[in-house]
Amino acid sequence: MPDAPPILPPSPGGLPEARLDAIRRYRPKRLRQIMKKRNVPVILAYDPVNIRYITDARNMQVYALNTDCRYALIAAEGPTILFEWNNTIDFFRGHPEIDEIRCAHTWGFVSEGDGISGTGNAGVLDRWADEIADIVKSVSPDDLRLGVDRMGFRGVAALADRGVTVIDGQGALYEARSIKSEDEIAAIRLAIAACEEGFRRMREETVPGMTEVEVWAKLHQANIEWEGEWINARLLASGPRTNPWMQEASLRVIEKGDIVAVDSDLIGPYGYAADISRSWIADGKPTDRQRRLYATAHDHIAYNIELFQPGRSFKEVEALNKRIPEEFTDQMFSSFAHGLGLFNEWPIIMTAQKTDTPGGYGGGYDGILEPGMTICIESYIGEVDGPDGVKLEQQILITETGPELLSHFPFEENWL
Repeated sequence: MPDAPPILPPSPGGLPEARLDAIRRYRPKRLRQIMKKRNVPVILAYDPVNIRYITDARNMQVYALNTDCRYALIAAEGPTILFEWNNTIDFFRGHPEIDEIRCAHTWGFVSEGDGISGTGNAGVLDRWADEIADIVKSVSPDDLRLGVDRMGFRGVAALADRGVTVIDGQGALYEARSIKSEDEIAAIRLAIAACEEGFRRMREETVPGMTEVEVWAKLHQANIEWEGEWINARLLASGPRTNPWMQEASLRVIEKGDIVAVDSDLIGPYGYAADISRSWIADGKPTDRQRRLYATAHDHIAYNIELFQPGRSFKEVEALNKRIPEEFTDQMFSSFAHGLGLFNEWPIIMTAQKTDTPGGYGGGYDGILEPGMTICIESYIGEVDGPDGVKLEQQILITETGPELLSHFPFEENWL
């Protein structure tokens, strides 16, 4: 696989406005194509990542992950309407693909208390349902179905009372998001650059005596300096806390010779994600056992990257996935690859050795790899009750000729 050179700005910076406008035009156009393919006439999105995809309107996104305070509606044959907080409705006027901005109606227990049940105050839920139903009837009078990504049961019932049937909208949204334009890829490269600057600081500044969260803070600082947005998890661990994997950063003091392992889960500039993992030693040399863990993870990823050829099915890649020694299978991931764009995305591709893992993704599903997909390939290697473990992950772009490596932060070559 050719290792394309990284495209990095000389210092923190942004994309030209023309590229941003191209992204803003591409995404709703692609979503409408997929809506027509899947026969979804209208979509109402509450997930702030989907709102960002449709409108490129960034507004208190982490807050909106847990509070249904803003939403966006897009019609396959009709307008895009953004519903915002009352005092922020003027923030996004001029975005090329937003046809109208209205004030959002926030309904739920936090905003309405017990009145949301209708026993004391039927107002806001009715106003919201009336407005959404009127729009659906206007833009799709012959098909009163509304795709949603998430919605409380009272909203579903209120729309049903008005003749609107709620259907799944996630499939159309995730399928649309899976294929990136050239301009989106430029934004992803910038997000990876921000992430790798954070990794450089963490790697260079890790010394015994620091806490895990002190090291972890270096990644946050770099991301914010590059106008990045947030980080999904706190996946940095050291020493014995690297086994099993998925323990979040803590106040543990890092000791000399500890493995330090990190998984970025970073949402960077323009909302695009960078998801890479590395492991290193805090002021010391790896043992022969640690070298073996590292080499196993490194070989696992390098082999699996080459499987991601355009036109190949998910199930075919799953079947061809490199097998690892049995001593490591109990703690390996139930999936070894996932889509990535504005967030972790479709598809998830299973590990053939772990398709029956409790709490995993069952037997997985099928689909076809296409050019424009951005995928993360990962591996965790650590034996049950082992003293530590190794986590590695790379991010790739599927092109017409095969996988292109997007992440370039160096591995610990002297471990291999």
